[in-house]
Amino acid sequence: MTMNDTRSHRRHAFTLIELLVVVSLIVLLIALLLPALGRARATGRDLSCRSQFRQLGSAMVSSAQDHENRLPGLWSPPWTRPGREGQGSIFGQELLEDTPVQPYAAGEPGMLVPYLGEDAVRKLVRCPAQPFIAFASGEGSNGIFDYSMIQAFPGARLPKLPATAVVTDPADGTTQRVSTPVLVEEDPAFHINNAPCCIDFGHTSINRLGTWHPNASGNYVSGDGSVHQVSFGVGPGPPCSNWSAKAPSGAIVSLGNVLDFGEWNQK
Repeated sequence: MTMNDTRSHRRHAFTLIELLVVVSLIVLLIALLLPALGRARATGRDLSCRSQFRQLGSAMVSSAQDHENRLPGLWSPPWTRPGREGQGSIFGQELLEDTPVQPYAAGEPGMLVPYLGEDAVRKLVRCPAQPFIAFASGEGSNGIFDYSMIQAFPGARLPKLPATAVVTDPADGTTQRVSTPVLVEEDPAFHINNAPCCIDFGHTSINRLGTWHPNASGNYVSGDGSVHQVSFGVGPGPPCSNWSAKAPSGAIVSLGNVLDFGEWNQK
């Protein structure tokens, strides 16, 4: 080997310091990229969840239009009624038959199944942003469904639903006027995954809006089938009793009220 060859070899070899600098730069780039990738994944799950809500909202409106403009019922009397006006639960026995949860009208199919299909309903009622941890654990999905219906609205007629509602932030008391929720994400700890006795399709009183999406936001469907998102910063979302809207009579009422099937129409 000539002297020139030796010098050339030395010029192209990495020193230990240079190698450490390159490794450090790679680690730094990964550290910078990981939060961005995490945010991108969270945004993607949020968009997927809203897409599912759109399908459920469309099916909910179609069901109401086929049943004298009445929204479906919930899981048992007095929130369901037999006959032409829209009997049965918004989600039915096909979701719950293999679980320890039993809040359904026995033998009744879910009202949305004819518009979506049983397999699709099973998938659409699970938010992709909610992992399953354990049943009745108070955190994560209950493994069956992550969405609940405002329990003031079973049997409500679409023309009598208010276009907007007011929601009070539980943290600071500020209010927002937003589209009226009908089908919402529910906080696992309050109470969609809190205990077997409390896991049902109804959202009322102390049940809280789930806020597991970016910016502590929650998704919901309004009476026209459109999808909305509302954010409350840090902490749990508002209980259902923090929502209020104008009833058909013109009175302002709390959406945390538990009403019988169709009772909203006379409020």
